[in-house]
Amino acid sequence: MAAPFDYIVAGGGSAGCVLAARLSEDPGCRVLLLEAGFSGTTLFHRMPAANGFLFGRARFDWGYVSTPQAGLGGRRISYPRGKGLGGSSAMNGMIYMRGNAADYDLWRQDGLEGWGFADLLPYFRRAEGSWRGDGPWHGGHGPLKTARASQCGAMERAFLAACHACGLAANDDFNGARQHGAGPIDVTVHGGQRMSTAQSYLAACRRRPNLTVLQGAHILGLVLEGRRARAVRYRQGGVERTATAGREIVLALGAFGSPQLLMLSGIGPEAQLRRHGIAVIADLPGVGRNLQDHPDVFVQHDCPRPELSPARYQRPGPALALLAAWLVAKRGPGAAPFWGAVAFAPRRGRPLESDPAGRPDFQRPDFQLFMTPMVLMGDAAPGERVPWWERALPVVRGHRALAGFQIDVNLLRPQSRGRLTLASSDPFAAPVIDPAYLAAEDDLLALVEGVGLARAIAADAAFDGLRGRELAPGPEAVGDAALADYVRASATTGHHPVGTCRMGRDAMAVVGADLKVKGIEGLRVADAAILPDIVSGNTAAIVIAIAEKAADLLRGREPPPRADLAGLGG
Repeated sequence: MAAPFDYIVAGGGSAGCVLAARLSEDPGCRVLLLEAGFSGTTLFHRMPAANGFLFGRARFDWGYVSTPQAGLGGRRISYPRGKGLGGSSAMNGMIYMRGNAADYDLWRQDGLEGWGFADLLPYFRRAEGSWRGDGPWHGGHGPLKTARASQCGAMERAFLAACHACGLAANDDFNGARQHGAGPIDVTVHGGQRMSTAQSYLAACRRRPNLTVLQGAHILGLVLEGRRARAVRYRQGGVERTATAGREIVLALGAFGSPQLLMLSGIGPEAQLRRHGIAVIADLPGVGRNLQDHPDVFVQHDCPRPELSPARYQRPGPALALLAAWLVAKRGPGAAPFWGAVAFAPRRGRPLESDPAGRPDFQRPDFQLFMTPMVLMGDAAPGERVPWWERALPVVRGHRALAGFQIDVNLLRPQSRGRLTLASSDPFAAPVIDPAYLAAEDDLLALVEGVGLARAIAADAAFDGLRGRELAPGPEAVGDAALADYVRASATTGHHPVGTCRMGRDAMAVVGADLKVKGIEGLRVADAAILPDIVSGNTAAIVIAIAEKAADLLRGREPPPRADLAGLGG
């Protein structure tokens, strides 16, 4: 590795695999991809129904944990994040959701040219190989294959009917002309297998002579000459090495890893760096700030018809049958995620139609509701007897599933803002993560309302015959005060942390619209950390689009023409 690479991509996750694939399309440049984990293509990664086996395993999961959250009664929140090629795209829920067009248009209104929805739609389309085929809203030929969720049984049909009865319109395509309503989802599954970015982007180009992929390479820090990033120090197999970039280094370590590496390298809030004995190269106070996530709270019911719930696959016989069908033909219940329908809804009194003043935030829903045809329970209490097959064959590692159904409510635009700081100058130490859940009182009020909406949906006649007793919040939770207590005691992560290296033009921004780290040459960030505000939905699709756009920026290519949204009816 004496000769410099042209580009070094730090992190082989959702964005890093895309960047490595796109940058190495140019045979004239050499690309190095560094990943601390290993292969993201084990059976558990490839089989859609098996992703829960990855959670909590140190080989596959970074296993981050938050600080005690005052808004959640002092509870710590676990943050599973993918470790290995494909990153969190190799262990997420496989839901393909772009967010709301107004999310991006607000970025553009704030001066981030090139980041409006019309600018990003061509990148969403470039990435996607949709089951719908090529069209104005979807790409039919991209590497990220998507399919219609096949898990749409009696419980999902009841959920959709109940949503419609509660006033939510039917929506067949949440990534089309409108987002609000209820309907089946698209998932990143193809041929019965998960389409992580390791599978969809990286697998096809691993043998390119100009691409080097190093696994088990834990990044220690950046090497800077003055204010230019020149190289990356990493440890692999117990040996410390340095790789040099002739052109640029791109951080794609995610909302936790990218700000941590910047700070370890002397780029971040001056006082914090000095506290840990780190020489300050650039005082960027916004590094680690602006942490956002979708808080999640759920309503759970048992079901008098356990044969309808995937929880039955925890028993040894059905579990082995599921595995055999998938291994032989990539078919059956193992070939799909265990969820297939969602809904987007507004808070009371907030219209979904455009406001007369033209404010685009009035077009965005406030809640995303996920239907899961089983009840996910916490770990067994000490001394609690658990059947041997649940210990050996859990649907979700670290959780037990019961026959029933669960409606999760994600608050799409929380007002609370957290931060990430260093625990020490040790690059192997996890950062200190404080999402500040429910620090803003309105977030608590909104989630109380969201629980009420989920309860109303579950109580609809469409669930008659499927709905057993309410397990959570429980029939004793009546009134806003009781529901507020329930939210504080049960809310958790929606698994969408973003924003810790915010893109913008003000003093707290870390990168500009070109994704260059402010005040540092030869260094960019291209992952979920750059989001100025969290998007209205799952975050995997926008992270991939960010990487697609970043590859054009790095290669100096003209962006594709902006989409004609007026012509699309958008």
